[in-house]
Amino acid sequence: MESFGTRLRRLRRAAELTQEALAEKSGLSGQAIGALERGDRRYPHRETLDRLADALGLTGDDRAEFAAAAARPGSPAGAAVVPRELPGGVAAFTGREAELDRVLGLLGESRQGGVVAVAGMAGVGKTALALEAGHRLARRFPDGSLHLDLRGHAADPPDPLDLLDRLIRELGGEPPTPLSLDSASARFRTLLAPKRVLLLLDNARDAAHVAPLLPGAGGSAAIVTSRVALTDLPQAHQVLLNVLPEADALRLLAAEVGAERVAAEPTAARTVARLCGYLPLALHLVGARLATRPRWPVAHLAHRLDDERRRLDETGVRTSFALAVGALDESAARAYPLLSLLDVPELSVPVASRLLDAPERETEALLERLTDEHLLTTPAPGWYRLHDLLRLYAREQAPAGERAAAITRVVELCAAMAWQSMALVSAASHRHDWAAGRWASAGPASADEVFAWLDRHQAHLVTVVRQAAATPGVPPEAIAAVGLGLYEYHRARARWRDAIQVDEVALQLVDGVDPVAAATLRNDLGVAEAELASGGEAAGFRRSHAFLRRSLADWEAIGDERQLAGTLNNLCFVYGLGDDVDEAIVFGERSLALNRSLGLRYVETLNLVNLAVLYGRQGDRARELAYASEAVAVGEETGDVRGMAYGRMRIGIVHRELGRFDLAVEELGRSVYLWREAGVRLYEALTLAELGRAHLGRGDRGRAREVLTDALELLREYGGEERAAVVRAELDRL
Repeated sequence: MESFGTRLRRLRRAAELTQEALAEKSGLSGQAIGALERGDRRYPHRETLDRLADALGLTGDDRAEFAAAAARPGSPAGAAVVPRELPGGVAAFTGREAELDRVLGLLGESRQGGVVAVAGMAGVGKTALALEAGHRLARRFPDGSLHLDLRGHAADPPDPLDLLDRLIRELGGEPPTPLSLDSASARFRTLLAPKRVLLLLDNARDAAHVAPLLPGAGGSAAIVTSRVALTDLPQAHQVLLNVLPEADALRLLAAEVGAERVAAEPTAARTVARLCGYLPLALHLVGARLATRPRWPVAHLAHRLDDERRRLDETGVRTSFALAVGALDESAARAYPLLSLLDVPELSVPVASRLLDAPERETEALLERLTDEHLLTTPAPGWYRLHDLLRLYAREQAPAGERAAAITRVVELCAAMAWQSMALVSAASHRHDWAAGRWASAGPASADEVFAWLDRHQAHLVTVVRQAAATPGVPPEAIAAVGLGLYEYHRARARWRDAIQVDEVALQLVDGVDPVAAATLRNDLGVAEAELASGGEAAGFRRSHAFLRRSLADWEAIGDERQLAGTLNNLCFVYGLGDDVDEAIVFGERSLALNRSLGLRYVETLNLVNLAVLYGRQGDRARELAYASEAVAVGEETGDVRGMAYGRMRIGIVHRELGRFDLAVEELGRSVYLWREAGVRLYEALTLAELGRAHLGRGDRGRAREVLTDALELLREYGGEERAAVVRAELDRL
């Protein structure tokens, strides 16, 4: 019979390896290889055998015969055969360096065992990572590696008792009698205790499903994969997989189709990766498809994927998603499709609760369960996100009859919050006559809270309004209510582009149907267009004038003098922005006279401030101070915080320009406080800039620098690049 040393030498030469090369590849010394081949060491340890077998690429019968040749005489037949059951890994394992290093670090260095639970959504590459780690760790577990597919989300998952029976027999034992889950699990742990075995337990349903199959004390270890976060396995270290970063996704695609094809069409390759949602399974499947079609340009595949109606089929992930969603209980399965209906990247708990028509506490509990199932992710506390491909799959399951109702509930929530902001910031606004309490909200009680809510959701408001307008069955008045109610918020936050997009959609819906809403929206569009045009775009002022003059005509036809006065004041403001000072004053004085004839003291403040600014630009400082001071007095009388803030701002600017820096600092400081109280961040920033200049005027450079820095931070977010650049230049000079 061929000796072990002879067999080793023959296999090494067949692999075209020198002794030194085999030593380096196996992690052994050259002297050890020589001693084994000469027969000086006839019975190597099991770990040495595994290292050599791995280095020589031996599998199956070849590996078993290699191990048998090293068995001592009299050893039982097959005693040296070590189970190595791990399937082959994926050919194009790419990325996951950090996650792989974590698994290897947790299980690779210590002689003690451990459990690592790898969780993530369907198709994210859990099994691929587990197999890659398992193969790399194999030599550290000389007593073998065992693999079980637990099929946790299948309709008929295997019985844990059957799995334990198999594991016990693999380890050379006999199942206990009588057989129970507890007794079988105990026997399994007893057999495992003196060994170092690696278990790969794939596709666990939950912690209870896998717990009986885990090793106890000793040197054995387990890698468990599951779509569910196994947080209730106290002995398990958690590893969460997300989708790939773009660079790794492109490397995976290149590994499947060839680097030269990806390099030749980089834009198309990035599009393919994005439309696959950077999901490894989808990238693998489309890459394999492209690899078998060498004459297809990558751009052709990108074009096919761009069609949402067939993207799930093109990526091949439908079956995996169906299994994941199909495992949900009845209530979650009904709710999940509704979460996909909005065209927004993520959902807050309040918005999700409206989609589901369920209380917020109940909704949050469901969202957390779906996150544990990796059907959602949570990018921030209180916010949840569907993967793009899961969104498409879930929408296919959504009942058509529930779409309009669900979106309507979200629009009504947005309208309620918008009108809450209007009620808190401008309780005297004539707009409330139109709303007539229809959009009442039991939401936040303060302007800061409601503005914070709108800040968190503002990125989605335009999308929601547009989607609602395109959805048959959503009431137009609810959509218009969002635009009409957001006026003060858009003005306070200087979100003029958002205002235009929302108001244009709303105006299309109510024009010719609701004259009051249409006239108000034209007024709002006129103000927004003028604010955007104040940087010098003449066309913007032309659009602004057209909207406001049409609004003026509407109010004259309707016969509402209060709204007519407000539009005249806006024309005063807008013409002033466009440097037509004389005509602006005419509009402003008409508005002021009309307000006074109607006894509307509570709307005079901004009217007075607008005129103060215009008279100041004409060089009439006395009249400017008089009008601004009257604005402050009227604001104090009526509780108009913004009016007081604006009036004190103008008074402070006049004092600064006249060299009265102490008075300027006093007035501008009060104005900053009032703007902050009103939540108008743009004018808070502009007033801070003026306050910084006043401090500089009286020689306090340190304080000036502090205040101008605060102004710059706000202007970067709310004031636009031109305004920010002016303050940045002033700071540079300091």
